[in-house]
Order: sequence, then C-alpha cells, then structure tokens
Amino acid sequence: MQQIQKEDKRRARGMETRRLILQSAISTIASLGLGNTTLTRVAERIGVSHTLVVFHFKSKNLLIQEALDFLGKRYGEGWDAALAEGGESAMDKLLNLVNYDIQFACENPEYVSAWHAFWGEAKGNVLYREHGIPRDNRYKNEMRSQISKIVDEGGYDKQELPLIINGLNAMLFGLWTESHLIGETGCCDAGKAAIQLFLAKVFPDQPLPAA
Repeated sequence: MQQIQKEDKRRARGMETRRLILQSAISTIASLGLGNTTLTRVAERIGVSHTLVVFHFKSKNLLIQEALDFLGKRYGEGWDAALAEGGESAMDKLLNLVNYDIQFACENPEYVSAWHAFWGEAKGNVLYREHGIPRDNRYKNEMRSQISKIVDEGGYDKQELPLIINGLNAMLFGLWTESHLIGETGCCDAGKAAIQLFLAKVFPDQPLPAA
C-alpha cells in the first residue's frame, strides 16, 4: 500500500510538472513566437532544468504540438459545456456558442496570442492545419447546424446560408484578432453586441435578448 501511495504521488508530481511546462511553453510562444521558443527558455521561465523538459517532452517539436493540443482541449471543454447548456431554440444555442467564443478570447489573451503564432508562422501553420483544423471544423459544423435550423424554421432564403455562416465566422475571427492586437477587455461586450446586431439584421423575425 505504501508503495502504491508513493507511485501515486510521483505520478501526480509528474502530471503537475508536465502541466507547468505546457503553460510555460504557451507563455513563451505567446510572447516570443514559435521560432524563438526553445526548451531552455521554456525551462527558465518556470525555474526547472532543460533536462526535465526533455524528459517529459523529448523535443521542441513534440512540446509545441502538445501545447497546441492543450490549447485545443481547453477551448473544446468550454465549447462542449456551452453547447450542453444550450437553450430551447436554435438561436439561443447559437448565441450561447458565439458568446462563449468571444468570452474565451477576452479572458485568455495569452492563449489567443499563442494561437496567432501558430497561424502566422510557417511551421506552426502546417501543424495547425493538421491538428487544429479538424477541431475548428467541428465547431463550424455545429454553428452551421444551428443557423440552418433558424433558416428552416423561419422560412429564410436558404441560398443565403453560406453567406451568413461566412459572415459570422469572419466577425468572430476578427474579434479574436482585435483582442490579440489591442488587448482591450471592453471589446468583449462590444463584440457580443455587434454579433447580436448582425444576427438581428439577418434574421429580423427572431427574438433576441437585449445586448
């Protein structure tokens, strides 16, 4: 029993160390970019040895990949919770997802900066296409599903569906970029209000909560 307890404590310490290293990697990527992120800099940021980082992640490429996966999981957990909370109508569910996306960007500026590093640097872009795009497609498909229901139930023009989806995605991506570049916390409420105005113009007969 004592041996099992020791192994459990060792495993817990190892998991906590991995988490700290991943957080350090994300912070380093966010502030310095992928090209300037090294295992040594990641180690120095949290006061551990280069050897310990190598022990847990083997190489910079593996560490960066796991950092991207960590970011995706953090976002995905909140998305799934927002989807589960949902609401009775498709519009309620759509707004819940949209508001979560905007809130996440406002509350996690360091994560957003790290994502922009992946999007903006060649090696990171390749990695993101492989690991990030499949997750993004799941989110887009869920929003497409809710918008399709609104169009069908409201008798709106189905030919406009792709334009509505592209417009909403463009606005959300723009809000993430604005959050990254400007870093103003006030953009969160303004972003939600802008999205509601867009949806009110597109779906004039749909009841929307006060912005």
